[in-house]
Amino acid sequence: MLMIIAHHYVVNSGLNTFYDFKNITGNMIFLQLFGFGGKTGINCFLLITGYFMCKQDFSFKKLLKLYFEIKFYTFLFYFIFLASGYEPFSFTELFKTVFNVAYWMNNGFIGTFIALYLIIPFLNILIRNIDQKSHSTLIGILIFIYTITSTFFYNWTYEYLGWYSTIYIIGAYIRIYENKVFTKLKLSVLLSCVSLILAWLSIIIIDYFAPTPKSGQIPYYYFVSDSNKLLALLCSISFFMMFKNITIKQNMIINTLAASTLGILLIHANSDTMRKFLWKDLLKNASYYNSSYLVIHAICSVVCVYIVCFTIDYCRIRFIEMPLFNKIDRNEEKLLDYYKKFKAKFAN
Repeated sequence: MLMIIAHHYVVNSGLNTFYDFKNITGNMIFLQLFGFGGKTGINCFLLITGYFMCKQDFSFKKLLKLYFEIKFYTFLFYFIFLASGYEPFSFTELFKTVFNVAYWMNNGFIGTFIALYLIIPFLNILIRNIDQKSHSTLIGILIFIYTITSTFFYNWTYEYLGWYSTIYIIGAYIRIYENKVFTKLKLSVLLSCVSLILAWLSIIIIDYFAPTPKSGQIPYYYFVSDSNKLLALLCSISFFMMFKNITIKQNMIINTLAASTLGILLIHANSDTMRKFLWKDLLKNASYYNSSYLVIHAICSVVCVYIVCFTIDYCRIRFIEMPLFNKIDRNEEKLLDYYKKFKAKFAN
């Protein structure tokens, strides 16, 4: 999540519009390397989902919690910005707010993650009914379709649900087939370092040696520009493997922080209005482009955004979600009885 926030610090603030490839500065290089990992972070999140959910049954309660969390923050900040006068009312924005999950389905992370969650039971049926060879062959085919052709043949095809399903299937493979290679910490640390260096080198090399395209925008993030690009994929898998292989005992602090990971994303990347408010008006990122304090501002901003968003989401979980779902749990049998009676009545 820190990688994702750092990425948003750069690309959502307009800092990247100041890049001058004829006058490359230390601040410019720092910003590019600092904000490279947004799509890599998304892949890590999906790998975690595949790793754990492939062994679990579908839970309507988890889906309801996920949907409730999304809608809570969508409406909360929409009405805050509306009431404060920061955002003018428009029917278009109201429509997007009410139907944001459907609006961003297969066209953004949140909507597509809901779509992925809905098809997880069917992906699990597939995963549990094929052998290791078929599973690895399927992964190879999907990586060729989404990663190899996109990276090396300039095929910009990127389909959210297809790619999210691909990463889910990779995460499941790592969980189901505990190959010795997957359990070697030193190897995964080495691969993480190599993939990170390659990603950073690709950015610097493109800065200095790539010809300027007709669009005028040099694709400095080319190899990590989307989740399916080769180095974004390699970085995410190696990072995931490294942390998977670190032995960490049960830790309440880590679990508490982890519970709010998605909430932090939903808050700080809530909408275009939030992006403008946070990065442009509140933190004023662009004003630090040529500043000697850029590095300090960037690191402190990312850490502060994480802490503030975590605090907000912790309060939501503690004072809204837990009481609400505890009440639902207490009345689950009654709700099921009502549902059965309604179903029987409707059937008759």
